[in-house]
Amino acid sequence: MTKPSDGLSTALQQSAAAEALGAAFCQDPFMSYVFPNAAAREENLKKLFEPVIRCTLCYGGVEFSPGGDGVLLWIAGEKLPLTLPMIVRSGLIWTPLKVGMPAFKRLQDHEAFCDREVKKRAPDGFAYLWVVGIHPRSCGKGIGKQLIQAALSAMRRCGHSVCLLRTDNQKNVPLYEHLGFTQVQTGRVPESEIPYWVLSQTLI
Repeated sequence: MTKPSDGLSTALQQSAAAEALGAAFCQDPFMSYVFPNAAAREENLKKLFEPVIRCTLCYGGVEFSPGGDGVLLWIAGEKLPLTLPMIVRSGLIWTPLKVGMPAFKRLQDHEAFCDREVKKRAPDGFAYLWVVGIHPRSCGKGIGKQLIQAALSAMRRCGHSVCLLRTDNQKNVPLYEHLGFTQVQTGRVPESEIPYWVLSQTLI
């Protein structure tokens, strides 16, 4: 069972969710590329995810598990790519100062390429499953499946026709396929040389 987005209404709750995502992505191949310093990676990830959470609360939705160890962020497809007002409102504009310009440039170059690839394959009315992460201490309990199912239901209620997602971790692909997603694109990002997979699921 997941809690609704309004459960992340306070800065403290959003900080806790960012901490869970930081732990979840600490060994992720893409985030290891963005933040090569392993000792500082988890803290930098927390700084990165805090404004991302605020952005999805404004322009999409958040699902999180009762214990707070699982967090899913999604955004309405028409909001991609993010506009300057959205970046300012969410606080993403301060990301280069918080995580450092070299890390931000690695992140931005990779994400910009992937966003273009997603948009090429996106039908009208799509929703984008931006982030889903489970704290390592709670992996294997089915939390990710519950979060995704809750998010898909929320997307349907909002009138979205399709859910698209991207993963940079090949081991996630079978899990998404098991939940009804189909691969629509795979490739390698020129700037980072990291492979990626785009998957889709019809909602109506």
